[in-house]
Amino acid sequence: MPYISAKDDRREKLRNGEPALIAGELNYQIFYYVKHNCKHIIAYKKNIDKIRMFVKQFLGNKPNYQKYNDMTGCLIRCAKEIERRLDIESGWLLDIMDSYDDEIAKYEDTKIEENGDVE
Repeated sequence: MPYISAKDDRREKLRNGEPALIAGELNYQIFYYVKHNCKHIIAYKKNIDKIRMFVKQFLGNKPNYQKYNDMTGCLIRCAKEIERRLDIESGWLLDIMDSYDDEIAKYEDTKIEENGDVE
């Protein structure tokens, strides 16, 4: 679990919804939000929508391979930490990750066309 230094204002910005710039910040943002807002997250669709918004902001308007890869890794690790430390079932985070499968596949197909496939 990455930790964001308390020595600057980045934690506060992430808590207030500023987009995460790197995977560690996204992980922090999601974990913090779940810890403080989601004791029964499955019952609160707005909470899931908020986390989807964090992911969408992180990916930005033109996601690239690194952003997709960072997002998927972040959601997997964050889900494990939520279960381990908060004892909250977190399969819904993997569902969010899986919801990007078609978008990622289209991105990969575009890159194959542009750069050629693995030989």
